Amino acid sequence: MLNPNLDIQALAAEYDRDERIRIQDVFAAEFAEQVAAHCEQHVPYEYIFVVDGENKVATADEMRTMDSNDAQVLQSKIMEAAAEGVGFLYCGYMMGRARRQAESLPMQFLHSIFEYLNSEEMLSFVSRISGRDDLRSADGQFTRYQPGQFLTRHLDDITSEQRRLAYVFSFCRDWHPDWGGLLQFYEKDGTPRDAWAPGFNTLSLFDVRHVHSVTYVTPFAKRPRHSLTGWFRSMDGSFSG
Repeated sequence: MLNPNLDIQALAAEYDRDERIRIQDVFAAEFAEQVAAHCEQHVPYEYIFVVDGENKVATADEMRTMDSNDAQVLQSKIMEAAAEGVGFLYCGYMMGRARRQAESLPMQFLHSIFEYLNSEEMLSFVSRISGRDDLRSADGQFTRYQPGQFLTRHLDDITSEQRRLAYVFSFCRDWHPDWGGLLQFYEKDGTPRDAWAPGFNTLSLFDVRHVHSVTYVTPFAKRPRHSLTGWFRSMDGSFSG
């Protein structure tokens, strides 16, 4: 599944400079096309957001049938918190938690991707690039950022969850940086550093101590921002694909 032409030694040297790297053409081309098609057509996305300080999940049907006044209040609360640098709003499908029925071929394929993230091949690949020998498992979710969605500035370093590396496999064709949805990095004091625009068949891999965000996707973005994201951990996963 991985692109056999990747130069692991060169990638490891690049990662070592700042404990982050962006890898182009990370998967074999045919596999990347399959993943992209499934991200666009088959993932049962839910809405994920923070409101009143709590993480919430709502199905597409729940959001669609919400009373217009309730929807307006919800949107206002999400945006008020975001104005203070707190929260997120995006669509996602979390792999490996309460496993859903995966009888259809598309769903079987989606779950096989999660299993591959936890395979010896993938864990070894990431370990060799990062220089870490303690990686034991990965979690992940398919994400879709639509116009008006975002992820505010934060750290992924949560001690109890033993996250070590964050990853973003991006499947966005011809993404224009003016559309937003950038993976933005910051100094510890909040000063912006640089940003990586979504790409197609790319992997962004970085130490969880890097402060980052996903910038607001603009109303004029022509398509959603699709990716597979999560963390490589130093704990054995109880995750099941």
